[in-house]
Amino acid sequence: MSFHWHLRREMLLRRNVHRAVDLQALLTEHGLPLSLPAVCNLIKEKPRSLHLSTLQIVCNALDCTLNDLCVMEPDPKRRGSQLLDPAEDEFPDPFQFPIHECE
Repeated sequence: MSFHWHLRREMLLRRNVHRAVDLQALLTEHGLPLSLPAVCNLIKEKPRSLHLSTLQIVCNALDCTLNDLCVMEPDPKRRGSQLLDPAEDEFPDPFQFPIHECE
């Protein structure tokens, strides 16, 4: 999966927050006291893991949704180093199966 983290963009667009210390103060106002290095890491790097409660507070503080903060896109499915046949990735046609009525 490709994961895109847009916290810096949302800080600027939603709240006109340019500095990590300002985001730190905003998060503290909303009940999430983080250290300045933790806020800097949250801004600069894609988080490896976040509690849902932390995400909720960040979204509330910036008045945005989770979809505004991050985007996940599926990678093409791979088997080893070869791409799968696109026909294998599709669901079977449901109309190809006979319908059995209950008696």
